[in-house]
Amino acid sequence: IIVSCIAGIFACIADAVMSVVALIADCLECIVAAIAGVFTGIADCITAILCCG
Repeated sequence: IIVSCIAGIFACIADAVMSVVALIADCLECIVAAIAGVFTGIADCITAILCCG
């Protein structure tokens, strides 16, 4: 269970990073959207951690 939780958290972080990279690649001036994406990703990860707990 712990291993799957950690794997889920890493997948969550990877998704957040990839979404930000995609946003920046598509539109360099959309930095605000990228930052918002990071916070959204972090929030999702926190939610995942709390669910694991």
